[in-house]
Amino acid sequence: MIAVFYFLKKPFGGGDESLFISDLELINNEGWIAAIKKGISIPFMAIAYPLSQFMKNYLALRLVNILLLAILFFYFYKQKNNFSGSFYGYLLFFISTAGYFYLGTNDTLFFVGLIIFINEVNNLQKEKNWKGTLAFSALIIAFFTRELVIVYSPVIIFCFYVIYKEKGFAILRVPLSLLLLFLVLNIPSFIANGKISYDLKAPPASAKATWAQRQYLAQLKVNIGELANYNHPSWEETDAYLSKYGEKSLPKGILGGLFFDIGLTIEEFFKDFYFCIIFGFRQLAFMLLFPFWFLAKDVYRARKMNTTMLIPISLIMMMTIFSLIIISFVELRWLGPVFILSIVYYANLQKRELIPDRFMILNYGVLVIMSIYGSFNIINKMGLFNL
Repeated sequence: MIAVFYFLKKPFGGGDESLFISDLELINNEGWIAAIKKGISIPFMAIAYPLSQFMKNYLALRLVNILLLAILFFYFYKQKNNFSGSFYGYLLFFISTAGYFYLGTNDTLFFVGLIIFINEVNNLQKEKNWKGTLAFSALIIAFFTRELVIVYSPVIIFCFYVIYKEKGFAILRVPLSLLLLFLVLNIPSFIANGKISYDLKAPPASAKATWAQRQYLAQLKVNIGELANYNHPSWEETDAYLSKYGEKSLPKGILGGLFFDIGLTIEEFFKDFYFCIIFGFRQLAFMLLFPFWFLAKDVYRARKMNTTMLIPISLIMMMTIFSLIIISFVELRWLGPVFILSIVYYANLQKRELIPDRFMILNYGVLVIMSIYGSFNIINKMGLFNL
């Protein structure tokens, strides 16, 4: 409750939230076709737009995410046989450490779609309980919500392999209708840009550098002590660097950055993976580590990677991918879907009594300590100790 109050009271328009506020303003001022041509998140805007007719844009955007969280909790609640009461405590703890669920961006819709899809695939192979219509509909919504779905494509492909192996494919009217609907809605973007409409956090019109170049320069400056970690140089600084050292002094894209300096790529990979573990532990405690442990045990016994370990494999795969392709710093919000699925995995282990009591008690203790620390930290940020 402290976290909810703190995040919802934060000033609106900060970070990516301003982009979606401006998208709603564009729809209201110039219409849907102009907005789609510019590039918007169609599913997210379609939900937020009706609410924006009755309240301020930022409130509509934030309310959508609160409703989406309620839908996610209801989705898990409907699987009564799978989750005990402690699962919802774990989920609330994680959500309270991740403020992006309460802000007006399309992260939550994208995450909820992927979580439902992957969890349904997990249910298919574990319990032979397959809600194909729900799974594919959730995936289609996620696909048209954020371009980040491309980075998650290895996990999605792996899920499709599991569906194929378990004979879960079928012609489903609702997902097909939904797919056709979004393809039709994207026609203005196809005509204007030749691609699906996604929200784009584009550089300023005056900037010559790309986002990849700015992020790459950020890490170079961090490594020589000219910039604090988790920060970026200004666009002007990045353009000045390119003017001084040449257009090829920084890679223009993510793939180019991987091979630009192999030594730096390897160094940053291990550094980023380490920080994903450390800061991920602050959000999940031992729920982050148990998937690693059980996957290692399973591989050791079977001498191969078993598809029944879908969630641990997905977690490690996405942590590895982000640590590899991001030369600067990995934002943990990108890992939101697999982090929540790690909670699902841990809760199922707990239900099946595969976790020793001493480790469960240790996990509870860590969560309680971090809850107390986090609560005092938030209260301090709100300045309530000074009242």
